Amino acid sequence: MEKYLLSILGSSIDYFYESDTYPEEGDFSHARALGISAGGCPLNVGAVCAAKGNRVIALDMLGKDDETTDFLLSEMKRLHYETDNIEIKEGVSNGKVLIILTKDKRTMFVIDPKRPPYKVDEKMQDLLNNATYIYSLMHMLNRSFENMDPLLKAKKHGAKVILDGSSKYDDPSRAKILYSLCDGLFINETDYERLSMVSEKDPIETILQGGGEFVVITSGSEGSTLYLRDRQIYRPSLPDLKVLDSTGAGDAFAGCFIAALLSGYNYEEALSLATVNGAFACTVFGGLGGVASFEQLKSFAKENNYEI
Repeated sequence: MEKYLLSILGSSIDYFYESDTYPEEGDFSHARALGISAGGCPLNVGAVCAAKGNRVIALDMLGKDDETTDFLLSEMKRLHYETDNIEIKEGVSNGKVLIILTKDKRTMFVIDPKRPPYKVDEKMQDLLNNATYIYSLMHMLNRSFENMDPLLKAKKHGAKVILDGSSKYDDPSRAKILYSLCDGLFINETDYERLSMVSEKDPIETILQGGGEFVVITSGSEGSTLYLRDRQIYRPSLPDLKVLDSTGAGDAFAGCFIAALLSGYNYEEALSLATVNGAFACTVFGGLGGVASFEQLKSFAKENNYEI
């Protein structure tokens, strides 16, 4: 059976602006439009994975009367997504993200999509069951399904669920969803601390002892640490990197890590390649800066004296 990543999206349009002054409460700033791109964490991750030759299927719901739908569909196809399972419905609005760049700072305003949960029929359940990996955000899963039964059924058929752990964890259900589903987790240091505060014991221990395969804690420019059942591996980021725009760097990391596993690389190799892809994304403008082949990443690593 052919391997594929099923990315459960909540697609949005990223609107980029540049401002001379960082927004402060009670103040105002003038902003200049820089451009737009298709966005959303799961969309970016899937695009990065597809760019490395892997099959990626989009599961999404877009607004029939939303002016951004045609653009999103065309961008997904350009990024080598399979789009046959995207539903176009009335009463649905697509997400939007306003990204304000001010020197070395970035402010993001996220406007969530409006959509009902999926009606999971036999075709959709088969799509879930036969996936090698299912990737999404926890709050997107909450929005996409009335309950987690379809994903739990998929896990019984061998599908692995990989989650982005970004959340404030002010909603206790998010931690419960994470622990019930998670086979792999990408999470930054701040969100890991938040998850730890609402967990009875160490989240890494909970996931790995509960059958999960890996946890990656990212630390921005400091690098990242991969936790497996029998060991942990640290990889520093690339030194002295000239950063143009860090938008999507975490998505580039996660997408490359998953792509490497699908392509037959081991965990240590996947971590190294993902680290390079995250750095590469910082040198390209926009959230899709991590769209690159493995060959491009190996050349980039060599140019920066970084051993993979």
